Amino acid sequence: MLINNWYVAAVEDDVKVGKPYRVKMLGLWFALFRNKANEVVCVNDTCSHRGGSLGLGKVNNGRIACSYHGWEYNSRGRCTRIPALGDEVKIPGRARVDCYPVVVRYGWIWVFLGDLPEEKRPPIPDNYPYYDEAMASREKWGIVHLNYEVQCNWARSEENSIDGAHPSFVHSSFGNKRDPKLMLVEPVAHEWGSSTYRERPPAEYRNLSKMTQSVLEEKRGNNKALTWFSIVGISHLIDVERSNGVRHITFAARTPIDVDNTRIFSHQVRNFLTGPEHDEERLEGRKKAAAEDTVVSQNVNPRYLPRSMSGELLVESDQNEAPFRKLIYRLAERGWEIDIDEAERQGRYNALAIPCPLRRENPKNWIAKPIPTTYPRRDD
Repeated sequence: MLINNWYVAAVEDDVKVGKPYRVKMLGLWFALFRNKANEVVCVNDTCSHRGGSLGLGKVNNGRIACSYHGWEYNSRGRCTRIPALGDEVKIPGRARVDCYPVVVRYGWIWVFLGDLPEEKRPPIPDNYPYYDEAMASREKWGIVHLNYEVQCNWARSEENSIDGAHPSFVHSSFGNKRDPKLMLVEPVAHEWGSSTYRERPPAEYRNLSKMTQSVLEEKRGNNKALTWFSIVGISHLIDVERSNGVRHITFAARTPIDVDNTRIFSHQVRNFLTGPEHDEERLEGRKKAAAEDTVVSQNVNPRYLPRSMSGELLVESDQNEAPFRKLIYRLAERGWEIDIDEAERQGRYNALAIPCPLRRENPKNWIAKPIPTTYPRRDD
């Protein structure tokens, strides 16, 4: 699991005014709440007093209050009130928790779990304008949303989604059983990922959903598919266009709950049968595909990626998976990978936190210890 990355913590509507929202990411608990300006704030869930949960507490006048003794924290993670000592007491400098940058995009709450200054943070993907278009009007795009959890390591789960060869063997509706040979293309790299654009024969007409059959001819040309991924938010975009222009575009982000469990957020827009009366059938198709993927990805062995590129036999058709792994290994060598074994050992007797930007500016006098990493930190 990687620090210094943006992750989707929740759907925007999940965080209500006056009520905290507790969520687990990267093996740690976090608390989300709305301040007096209605902005979403994300803090480490562990109170600096005696380890109580902030997310199980309350929100008082835009500040989050611990569930154990009511200590209140503001939008910068500073304790502003200790009820047992009264309002006149001087608050100790160590009474603070890590507080993380938050951005709302695509209807999701993105949190930067790291301490990089703003100018060095990787950008949240901005290549899905279809979400705002579809939410504003159904004239051009229909849209469905699917969020779920899988008992699978985040990297194994994401590799499944960006793998161009698996549909022929995993997906009963749109997989092409007649010709599984993949069109090999040169991946196009960008700073935080890569993409492939290829054609492939269409799936067998009889296997398609009735909704899809209604807009396609049985005899038709190849599909065109763009698969784009970014390590930022463990996200990907898959844009599939049929020969007659029928098109659907999926954008998804993955958040590691812990090393063995992953939370998936996704939107899919379509340029056919855009009315809401068609959403349920489309959503059922997406759920079916997700269930088929889950069976495969939850049963790979080993559960986690090997520690090097030679640990499994990648071949020429693994055109997205290879750069995905190389990027993970490169970021791990920067000291951005959580050492899960050491974190478990230290976490028995210490509160742990992913260092936030304020801690980077002032690294002394924090209660929670920095989460250990597999390599020393090197942010260049």
